[in-house]
Amino acid sequence: MGSVLISGCSSSEGVAESESTLVGAYYYAWYSRPRSEQDLGRWNQSIRVRLQHRQLPAAGLYSSEDPEVIRTHIRQSIQAGIDFWAVSWWGPDKDQTFRESILNHPDHQKLKYAVLYESTGRLGTFAQPDYSRWISDFEHLRQHYFDQPSYLKINNRPVVFVYLTREYFRNRGEAALRMLRERFPEVYLVGDDIFFIDGQGEYQSRWAANFDAITAYDVYGQSIKPLGGTREAVATLSRNYAQARQAAHSVETGFIPAIAPGYNDLPTRPEKRHPGRARYFTDVEGSREGDVFRAMIAEAALPHLDPKADNMLMITSFNEWLEDSQIESTSGTEPPSNRDDSVSGTALTQGETYFDYGDLYLDILREMVPR
Repeated sequence: MGSVLISGCSSSEGVAESESTLVGAYYYAWYSRPRSEQDLGRWNQSIRVRLQHRQLPAAGLYSSEDPEVIRTHIRQSIQAGIDFWAVSWWGPDKDQTFRESILNHPDHQKLKYAVLYESTGRLGTFAQPDYSRWISDFEHLRQHYFDQPSYLKINNRPVVFVYLTREYFRNRGEAALRMLRERFPEVYLVGDDIFFIDGQGEYQSRWAANFDAITAYDVYGQSIKPLGGTREAVATLSRNYAQARQAAHSVETGFIPAIAPGYNDLPTRPEKRHPGRARYFTDVEGSREGDVFRAMIAEAALPHLDPKADNMLMITSFNEWLEDSQIESTSGTEPPSNRDDSVSGTALTQGETYFDYGDLYLDILREMVPR
């Protein structure tokens, strides 16, 4: 397929060409090697494994504890210009891989690391939040993570990303948030707080005031999901980021744009019936694999980088294979596939084509993002 032309960053806001970008990627350390071809475990929830022609990670169907896999992921991250991982954290009893395998790896100091606090596993349901573990969790993080030489800091403050703050800390949880700020004034708290329903709405500055910086984990849900793999989806994301950034600045809060290459969680959450999206524009003739990602960098990320947040850019994700948002290298050896192992042959792909993209997304990041 041919290439789609993408305009560069022309906004007076955002990062200047001479400035560098702090690039982070959400990272998942929850994978185990399959027990057998019949028992693939968590891997069977990935669309790439369910394709007619499987498109597997270059590292194979791996265990996150494997030192060679961690070494490979660090190397790939450096190749792409990624500075740090925001590692999914589910509690003190579930962080052995992060603490023991990643932070003790011989190559770990080649990157920085932050915690992605998984609220859905720690704060209960949206309907009835339970903040009883909130403070003790941060005591654990202070004891075991914040003083690590490789832990990410902004203005000498350890950075913690909190997932779905828009659900847990809007018009609720005020006492828990206030106590956290009193007990841990050193923490640079990043709220996953931006979400425009159906790509529309307005972000309120009073929401941003709770955090040192705000971002959006779910890029898909507010751009590609409601508007499809279209140019308008990226344009809408950019406009909404501009509005959210302005709202954040009005209360001296930083803004962190986030981008994602694609999404498909149908094998993981079939009951949700989220429409899977491939990684090219469906409304541009000749669009090719990676064009959506390129456009998000040029139009939604670079124009909205914010010195208040160290010109940080977040990638959703490095290796969330269960939602097909990963940029981790694939083997690059299999043919394109628009068929899957469902009864109909297209229930998971919905007829869109998936490409065994190899190092493509690492290369796009390295080439397009100022270093």
